[in-house]
Amino acid sequence: MMNNVTKISSILLNSFVLSNIAVAASVQQVDIQALVDMNSTKSVAVERSLIDIANTGDANAQLALAKIYESQNNLSRETEWYRKSALNGNAEAQFQLGLLYIDGELIDGDQETGMFWMDQAAQQGHFQAKVVQESMESEEFSIGC
Repeated sequence: MMNNVTKISSILLNSFVLSNIAVAASVQQVDIQALVDMNSTKSVAVERSLIDIANTGDANAQLALAKIYESQNNLSRETEWYRKSALNGNAEAQFQLGLLYIDGELIDGDQETGMFWMDQAAQQGHFQAKVVQESMESEEFSIGC
């Protein structure tokens, strides 16, 4: 029986392989539309599979979905899945959600909430979150001087 990490890895690997097949086929002048249609069908299947796993509370599947929606420029779905993954303790999701708030990409975005999520990620050892924290603290310090 496969665990969720193995399932997620398998799903993402299949999606990656399909993307590479489409690129290779375009170089060889293969029927691109047929490959695009096949890839689109597989992408929907990948998304559905990840949603099934993510809805069980799996933070890694939630993060994978957030990354998919980020690549599609679907900010509302991206934010939804980053938030779910962050609430389930995923440091990368906490970092990414923090960035969305700090950068003001969310309608309700604010730096205080962004720094909360950066702090959560940094406490788990997320290197980039620590860098952002230090950078923002030094900016606040220099502004106050």
